[in-house]
Amino acid sequence: MTLPETPLQIDLGASLFLTLHKAATRQVDAAIDALQAGDFDVALTLAGAAEGMIERSGHHMFGWLKHHPKALERFSQREWISILNTERDWLKHGGQPAMRISVAEAAFMIARAASKLEDWTPKMVAFKIWLLANIDSI
Repeated sequence: MTLPETPLQIDLGASLFLTLHKAATRQVDAAIDALQAGDFDVALTLAGAAEGMIERSGHHMFGWLKHHPKALERFSQREWISILNTERDWLKHGGQPAMRISVAEAAFMIARAASKLEDWTPKMVAFKIWLLANIDSI
């Protein structure tokens, strides 16, 4: 094992107080940063965690997707939800020995998470603009 040139500098006395909304917002913003860096697994994991933190009874992307009539013509609701969460669940629980995660899967998980948040950051707005401009290419 090669030791790093500079050891980690971490303030051992530091702490962070968060509300659920603030934590989910930070995770979505960090997921967008990871997406830009090509770290699709990190982006998908952070966005999946953020999506799961926020309860929302109104309109949000996953609520719409899981009840989509065309999908439910082909799959049972349980099968369809499993398909929608394939990469997230693999990153969380493992399973098959390897998986390819594309920009599309990570981007859609970010969109799902952001759709549950009431207040968006400028980074989320920029992500939405990018996604809408590139949706046919990813």
